[in-house]
Amino acid sequence: MMMLIDCSCCRTPLQLPPGARSIRCAICQAITYVAEPRSIAAPPGPTYPPQGLPPPPSPAPWLPPPAAHGRKRAVICGISYRNSRHELKGCLNDAKCMRYLLINRFHFPESSILMLTELELVFD
Repeated sequence: MMMLIDCSCCRTPLQLPPGARSIRCAICQAITYVAEPRSIAAPPGPTYPPQGLPPPPSPAPWLPPPAAHGRKRAVICGISYRNSRHELKGCLNDAKCMRYLLINRFHFPESSILMLTELELVFD
């Protein structure tokens, strides 16, 4: 089971693998030593990589998510719980704004957007 500890230098949370007695922080490169569960002694302070050694490899660069494929579809809910104790204001306006955004910014076809609202029909 992984144990969560804080880096002794920058306090970044680190996941300590089972049986490990130390861990290197990916952020500040400090080594945090972990005392045995029965030991009362405090762990030593952070240590830094010795001079002359190459620095550890940097993390992989951020990559955008893969492109979506297939038809774009959206369901927009503009439910305000009208005439109830928990009625919300502006839900219909928010739903219309989201529809506008999807069509004009993200190029969704109008036929692929389903609007769910509480519009009341008035018959004369």
